[in-house]
Amino acid sequence: MKRGRSVHIVAIDGFASDHIARYPHDRVSLGQVGRMLQSFHRAGVCEIVIAGAMQRPDLTSLKVDLGFWRNLPTVLTLTRGGDDSVLRRVVRFFEGHGLGVVGVADVAPDLLAPAGPLGVRAPDAPETRALARAAGLIAALGPFDVGQAVVATGDRIIAVEGVRGTDAMLRDLGPGGIGMGLGKGAVLAKLAKPGQEMRIDLPTIGTETVARAKVASLAGIGVGTGGAIVLERAQVAAAADAAGLFVTGIEPAVLLGDAPGDAASAAIPAAITDAGELTLELVGRRAPTPTDRRDIAIGRELAHVLRANAAGRGAIIAREHVTAISGSLPLAPFVIAQGRPTSWGWRLLKGRIGVLMVDARAPFPDASSVGDASLDADLFRAAMEAGLAGIVHLGPIGTGERRRQITEWANEAGLFLMAGASPA
Repeated sequence: MKRGRSVHIVAIDGFASDHIARYPHDRVSLGQVGRMLQSFHRAGVCEIVIAGAMQRPDLTSLKVDLGFWRNLPTVLTLTRGGDDSVLRRVVRFFEGHGLGVVGVADVAPDLLAPAGPLGVRAPDAPETRALARAAGLIAALGPFDVGQAVVATGDRIIAVEGVRGTDAMLRDLGPGGIGMGLGKGAVLAKLAKPGQEMRIDLPTIGTETVARAKVASLAGIGVGTGGAIVLERAQVAAAADAAGLFVTGIEPAVLLGDAPGDAASAAIPAAITDAGELTLELVGRRAPTPTDRRDIAIGRELAHVLRANAAGRGAIIAREHVTAISGSLPLAPFVIAQGRPTSWGWRLLKGRIGVLMVDARAPFPDASSVGDASLDADLFRAAMEAGLAGIVHLGPIGTGERRRQITEWANEAGLFLMAGASPA
């Protein structure tokens, strides 16, 4: 509107707030695809901006219209893969209906993060190393379409954003959270994923992000210069100064190339191939489905990156979508904290969805990372309560009574269990 253009908003019920009421708008259910398109065309819209965040819905509970059924093949393609791949299909859908999709850089470039500190404080050398480590992991996770945000120190990944979002990740590190105290002195990096479609779903921070970072005892926040949104920039700078935090725009390529000491090489390690060579064997009564096996294959590849970056020993993959990575969080509470995210209604059809990958060989400063020590009753109970289909342990499990006990836990929880085959 500041540029003299007229605006019409199609607001999705359950996601769009009441702040849009002052503008010309229509409200629709997410399943009313026909009404969305009609609203745009009736208002003479030729270009759209997709704004805000959304959680994956349960398709079985949506209020739908004829347009939904007419586009059902497209809708069904949205139920697989990560967020960026789903959003690319959404963009293609709207473009196929004559609507140009434009990004923030096209309509409101002043919302994009500038280079350098927004407030009075800039990151020091250790904090810069921490930002390099976080940026390196985000870069390495690009093929897995997961997480635009990472909390790290110079030598350790603390937390990785999953489907619950940045706010939930920071809550985990605050008072009463499952990782309480782990974030002290760490930094938050929010960066676009490598190869991301830059017209949609840019990393975004605001004053609430600064407040949550302070509660989690972080030292500061780094966002991608020109590749992230800073809402209410002046207020963010003032909030950061009041909290004693830095908020700074960073160039990931420059940060990784110029990081002090060996931070750059530590942040982007050479490829590791041994996880792919590990033979897995079935333990217990239940077996993975073909869908589970596709998730397992993704999890094995993901393990290379996590191990190389000391980014945790656990990850959850559901329907070819990496939904959560443990970082330094304890495994059983980490699994419970994920809850039962909506899975486009597939839980109604399949019951249990998703695989927990546990890498026994991942470097971790914790005795529970040795051998099969992380496979305890609490972990199987957590996986069962989260509605997961099974657990894959990248490493062998014990023999004798230990193996019998682990097998019993898996059977009682109704989970499949796969583990590294013991040497002959």
